[in-house]
Amino acid sequence: MTQPANLPDVKVRTALLEDAPALARLSGQLGYPATIEQILARMAVIQNDPSSGLFVAEESGAVLGWMHLLNQHLIEYGSRIEVAGLVVDETARGRGIGRCLMDRAEEWAREQGSHTVHLRSNVTRAGAHAFYERLGFKHVKTSKTFRKMT
Repeated sequence: MTQPANLPDVKVRTALLEDAPALARLSGQLGYPATIEQILARMAVIQNDPSSGLFVAEESGAVLGWMHLLNQHLIEYGSRIEVAGLVVDETARGRGIGRCLMDRAEEWAREQGSHTVHLRSNVTRAGAHAFYERLGFKHVKTSKTFRKMT
């Protein structure tokens, strides 16, 4: 468990199955509604995948944010850590909790032997873009995302 120096009451730790209700609630705030049962099923897969990390930020026992990381090995790039998802409770934003989670992302990257943390952010999330830039991330690419259901 990581305890940020700047927020002594906030702890960043690996997510547990009992965190599923909070993860479901926060996923809805991110714009991806999910039931507790869906989150539990997804967590079961993620927790058994050594290339995934799922973390929560909690304060006084309340989960205020979560982050899902992926260790990707790309032929064109090598190893990088992808922030697959990050959300901080809308009532707790602006307090440094997102920074605590992102600090853990960098720490996890080093633990995984990677020196790069990569993320994508919807073009409509200007506040998130400014947040990532304040953390030292650089906007390196604009692209379109395509999806096909199979």
